Amino acid sequence: MADSDSTKKDPPTSPKNQPGIQFGNPGGSSTSVLESPDTENAVEYQIVAAIDFGTTFSGYAYSFASNKETIHVNKNWGQTQGFLLHKTPTCLLLKPDGQFDSFGFEAVSRYNELPEEEACDYYYYDRFKMKLYDNKDLNTEITISDANGKSQLAVDVFANSLNFIKKHLLRAVGAHLGCDPHPDTVRWVLTVPAIWDENAKQFMREAAHKGGLIDKQNSDQLVIALEPEAASLHCRNLPSTNFLGYKDNNLAKPTFEPGTKYLVVDAGGGTIDVVAHKIRKDERIKELFRATGGAWGGTVIDRQFLLLLIKIFGQDFINIFQKEYPKDYVELMQDFEIKKRGDSDSVRVSLPYNFCNYKHDGVSVQQAIKKYATDNENGVKFSSGKLVLTSKVVDSLFSDALEQINDHVEHLLEKPKMKDLKNLFLVGGFAECIRLQNSLKSKFGNRLTVLIPDEASLSVVKGAVAFGHDPSSICQRICRYTYGVGSYLPYEEGEHREDLKVVSDGVSLCKNILQPWAEAGETIGYNEIWRETYTPIITNQKGIIFEFYRSQKRKVRYTDENGVEKCGCLVVNMPDMTGDKERAVDLEVTFGGTEIKVVGFDHTSVTRQETYIDFLAS
Repeated sequence: MADSDSTKKDPPTSPKNQPGIQFGNPGGSSTSVLESPDTENAVEYQIVAAIDFGTTFSGYAYSFASNKETIHVNKNWGQTQGFLLHKTPTCLLLKPDGQFDSFGFEAVSRYNELPEEEACDYYYYDRFKMKLYDNKDLNTEITISDANGKSQLAVDVFANSLNFIKKHLLRAVGAHLGCDPHPDTVRWVLTVPAIWDENAKQFMREAAHKGGLIDKQNSDQLVIALEPEAASLHCRNLPSTNFLGYKDNNLAKPTFEPGTKYLVVDAGGGTIDVVAHKIRKDERIKELFRATGGAWGGTVIDRQFLLLLIKIFGQDFINIFQKEYPKDYVELMQDFEIKKRGDSDSVRVSLPYNFCNYKHDGVSVQQAIKKYATDNENGVKFSSGKLVLTSKVVDSLFSDALEQINDHVEHLLEKPKMKDLKNLFLVGGFAECIRLQNSLKSKFGNRLTVLIPDEASLSVVKGAVAFGHDPSSICQRICRYTYGVGSYLPYEEGEHREDLKVVSDGVSLCKNILQPWAEAGETIGYNEIWRETYTPIITNQKGIIFEFYRSQKRKVRYTDENGVEKCGCLVVNMPDMTGDKERAVDLEVTFGGTEIKVVGFDHTSVTRQETYIDFLAS
């Protein structure tokens, strides 16, 4: 970091590898060290509590360190609304002043019961998780709009939701124990899609901090679990009797002997996540290739249903109705969300009272449906306040999503690494949809066994508890990007680009050098550590700014190459000027887990700074 009296941004770092810059890695020419972390001082938590924060539904599970295998799941969501379910809708209601009102079934019920004129002053959010998917501009200042078009900070919406689930979970644990657990005894596990970018993972960590799950942002008390990985851990411990179709198909218990390969398709509300795993000799799990997938989850079907409504009633009708009766619009979409999972050929969607009695340009709902049915060979009809969709229409709503999922799985199965793969595990909330199950079985049933666990929607959250007890159970992952730190090296004629040559304190340096600590496609062990020592390159430097970069390319030399993007930074203060340019700072990067952790240590002032790479600040 530059001297505070200077307006010039000084070059951040210089590796210690040559006289004049005065560094060399003792004992060899390597510029980095890879090693496994010291786990002797690992914190033992008495309780592991996992939150599956889904696009459409959310839930939690927990177990105690004294009995890790017994996993407890709340089964009473929606009790006051007449439900007894394992999950609750991911819906948040905030008061007109932005303060928390309710979450889940209670939020849906409360919002639907508010008078129309009062409801418009509240903030109602649902299905907001997908705002984080593939959002390159994600930061803690972005806002998201509610059902009425009003906005709040996205991080507050997530934080309020997580805070409610946290309190609900702790009350359940307290009732189980007969006393309230101490907050420090709980390890929190938060699940995210494996295909999410790092900035979305960090955003969830920020929300967890703001929501009171952890007292500092970088706390190891919170673990991020990748959803399909968690489901993988759950499935490997299930007996054959816990898979759908066991009695009818005489399923044998899936084997997880060393060398076994299998695919996990995590079908959620927003995304489809696919991982391929292999069992090692030590019974831990290695990733065969990095997680893949896309935004083909259950909400894609919902969007197709909305497009159908627009075709039947017109864009203006839907827009005006959504604006004037937002509660009824939410109720309509939620009813379809539930009905689409059923095993019946046709689907009967309940139309709210205000919808049935709404007219636009003098055309009633019944008239609009009748006209569409006439023009489209009776694919829909109106009956007893319900919109009835024939099997042909429902199939058309599913066709695009199912085709994309099948094509993606087909592409993965063609990879050489997938040879001898026997089983495909289908998990997640969308996995309970009969049409999705039948689609995968029809396409791949002759090549492998498609296994759907009972209560497939709970596979992720239960597996996340197991992961929280032992994050090293997924012991090898495939690096998604090439990662590295920007550095200055001694300039070499003919070796370095001339346009990157700079002179600092009489020494010629080459700027924008990328020092990689992992390359795209490389197999990385759990929590491997890359370490390097740096010194200031100017006199009176009060700190070092480490800038981190990534690229999908495997080989990268300079940080300004095409396809290389800055992905974070860390500032290590060096307040003690003793030794000036002789001072040393260690940079330690821990990766191979679900997050990348960075620690900077200034030897002179014994100052330590650590962070998960600040992807939101890049």
